[in-house]
Amino acid sequence: MAEKTPEGAYSKDELVEDARHLVETLEDTHPDPYTGHGGRVTFHRRLEELIREVPDEGESIAEFYPRVAEIAARVRDGHTSIFTPTLPDNGVPGQLPVGFRVIGSEFYIDEVFDDSCEDLLGSRLLTVEGVPVAKLVDRTARLQGADNAFHDRTNFTRILRKVTPLRYLLDRAVTTPTLTVETPGGTTTEQELASVETDDSEEPVAELETAVELPETGGEPAYRFLGTEGSTALLVLPDMFSYREAHELLRGAGYERGEALARDAYADTVGDDPPESYGEVVEALPSAVDVLTDLVEAMAEKATERLVIDTRDNNGGNSLLSHALTYVLYGWDGIEKGGENHLQVPKDSALYRDQYGDDGPVGETDNPAGFDFESYFERTDSEQRLARLREWLTGSSTFAAELDSGEYEAFYRPNSIVVVTSATTYSSGVEPAFTLSRLGATVVGVPPSQAPNVPRDLLRDELPNTGLEVKTSFRHVESRPEEDGRVFQPDIELTPERFEAMGRSANAGVRLACTAGEDTEEND
Repeated sequence: MAEKTPEGAYSKDELVEDARHLVETLEDTHPDPYTGHGGRVTFHRRLEELIREVPDEGESIAEFYPRVAEIAARVRDGHTSIFTPTLPDNGVPGQLPVGFRVIGSEFYIDEVFDDSCEDLLGSRLLTVEGVPVAKLVDRTARLQGADNAFHDRTNFTRILRKVTPLRYLLDRAVTTPTLTVETPGGTTTEQELASVETDDSEEPVAELETAVELPETGGEPAYRFLGTEGSTALLVLPDMFSYREAHELLRGAGYERGEALARDAYADTVGDDPPESYGEVVEALPSAVDVLTDLVEAMAEKATERLVIDTRDNNGGNSLLSHALTYVLYGWDGIEKGGENHLQVPKDSALYRDQYGDDGPVGETDNPAGFDFESYFERTDSEQRLARLREWLTGSSTFAAELDSGEYEAFYRPNSIVVVTSATTYSSGVEPAFTLSRLGATVVGVPPSQAPNVPRDLLRDELPNTGLEVKTSFRHVESRPEEDGRVFQPDIELTPERFEAMGRSANAGVRLACTAGEDTEEND
């Protein structure tokens, strides 16, 4: 990485090199970096426009970031973006003492990290520093990669929470932003908020009231039964990484960041000092297969009629969990039907090989662009497709043991299955909704940030001079090729009107799922 000039600026040559490096990386790794730009010519025209806009005397990273970030953001793929730079010289420590939830096109304060803000819970955000939130979301779309409008909105909430990146939306630095909100009582008020020393791991001091009690979890799958008879089971899937089987796959594939991710999962779910051995860390993680097989046994015993699967705020990880869930509910027949027309075409590149080695998910290919089209040609050969999937799933020794025995295949399935999504349901976190909806499940909630038919999975890189961090997709994915691939619309959407009618409860989506299909005012 190049050293800054005494004035804190990088030279124009350094910045031009970084911009060209980004474009070369996208062309080499991404399945299709051109479509969001309107074609290859426009893609390269924007690069040349950027180069001409950089001052001859160079500029600081804060000035350069929005220029180069827009090249990645216009790809319109949430797995492709440039991370907002850390600015120690003028950054705001901590975060805003309020968190936001996206419901439709609205933003509601759903948690606070300072007692003085408790009366803001449930308030709807109108403006920041006098700028309407819709305009700020549009500006966010020029900085951060996103699959759709719901992704733009969640990106905006993250920028707002961090405070420092607001400078890129307001064209000036701000340390104590003024928010205009409408309270649940209908009063419009302005509130200047100072950051507090907190991070995403700290518990809020107050949250919106919950309508349904959730099971306790450190990130691993967890369930509980609602009511006295156990007629409804609630399964919570907080993410797709905090379970043993996912890390058995990563360890077997030799993924370079696998051990660090496993230790993070251990800290979240187990909490004690982790073993020194990578293998022992993975073995100590909670098993998703154990949770799911316990669940279906318990549901069978109670003759459970409805299963609600909560995937809200599930940002993804590894799709093995979705396959395991489908397996215990529907068996291999369900996996086959749920994955009909599902297409994954990974792309080979030098960066891919550097991070996944030669044993990763891209097979050998002679395609001149590096595409592995085996999945495409297997779409019409279910036997071959399932054989390849089974081979991948058995990379988890825990799941392999269950597959060999077949004891829990299609063990028990309630009459009603409902999957709950939120705007922050993303990447493989949305796979249960995609798959189970094909098998008759109802999807309830806010449309997820993850689009059905956009690139997925990511590689990491950094620009050689400024060190700006880059993430880029390497896999073309089509989960719903027959549909508009940008927004996955729930069967019953949690709209702002429904949310407010339900008292703006923290888990209104789960409550709506518990009554989905019933003739109630909430579902009118």
